[in-house]
Amino acid sequence: MGVRKYRGQTVCDKRWPDGTRTTRVCANRTQAKQLLDRINASIADGSWREFKEKLKLRDRGAVTLEEFSKTYIEGYAKVRNKKRAWQRKLTSLKALNSCMGKIELEAITPANLHNYMRWRKNQGVSDATINQDLATIKHLLRYAVEIGVIESNRTEKFKKLRVEQKQRPRFSDQEVQQVIDAVRPDCRPIFIFIRETGCRREEALSVQHWQIQEESGMVVFSDNTKSRKYWYVPLTESAIEAVNALPPIEGCPYVFYSLKSKHRWCDCRKPWEQAREKAGLPQIQVKDLRRHYAINLAENGADMHDIQQVLGHASVVTTEKYYAQFSPTYSAKKILKVLEGGRAKKKTA
Repeated sequence: MGVRKYRGQTVCDKRWPDGTRTTRVCANRTQAKQLLDRINASIADGSWREFKEKLKLRDRGAVTLEEFSKTYIEGYAKVRNKKRAWQRKLTSLKALNSCMGKIELEAITPANLHNYMRWRKNQGVSDATINQDLATIKHLLRYAVEIGVIESNRTEKFKKLRVEQKQRPRFSDQEVQQVIDAVRPDCRPIFIFIRETGCRREEALSVQHWQIQEESGMVVFSDNTKSRKYWYVPLTESAIEAVNALPPIEGCPYVFYSLKSKHRWCDCRKPWEQAREKAGLPQIQVKDLRRHYAINLAENGADMHDIQQVLGHASVVTTEKYYAQFSPTYSAKKILKVLEGGRAKKKTA
């Protein structure tokens, strides 16, 4: 194998790590040697699966969106994204393929995306969902360019729909406590921990004993985080009580676990839904505990960048836009305090 002559033609013949073999006819020995070098380099750096798929697609000629969707999910999304993320992309691709799956990748233009938007709007689909679909196909085409399946992505500058940001209702300390008190006792520590640390539900459910550092009063979120980064959050007395509510058991590294299965909870949705109905607050969601945590920090004077760090956000913009929003009366009360303070100083002067 390697570069050789076969029936009067120069071929590059190479076996991949999975045992399969690629034999390609080249124009000359130099071209065949260059291809062999690229194959060897891809094997050395671990990107050979992508390169192998690229060669296969080039051999087939023009590729449609429907045909490339599987390559995108298997070669990129499942490798680089978490399960929930690549499953969401798969949902978008099913809708996209229903409308324009037979169109060749190279032929997809902004006009096709405009037609897709109209088609989805006629189905009554929300603008936010359409934007997720558009983000998926734009990234798919970018990936196709990256691995050499197509030369260019003509939809790169296509603008998504402008989605109106809706403000969720803000819940008081009493309302949050009311729902938590209604949660059944074996699950209650989970939601207390979320309220006291501002973490996401999955981050709380997957936290292990080694991540709890009681000596320094910290918890480090590092495994199974959304951003795949780690960050430290201080533990309040209530958070420590929640951590110690269930004793460690052999064979289970998790802090919070089901008393029945002796293993971590899958999602713990049902106990929360039952509790909020019982408390008469069916609109409150688990993610509102995270917002509640951020808002309390902001209104008590915490710096926005510090809030960003304890929430694990990559950008402070996300923190300001979606989480640490002040109450409608907070700014007015703060201004009134400044005004009254200024008048008091003038009277005493």
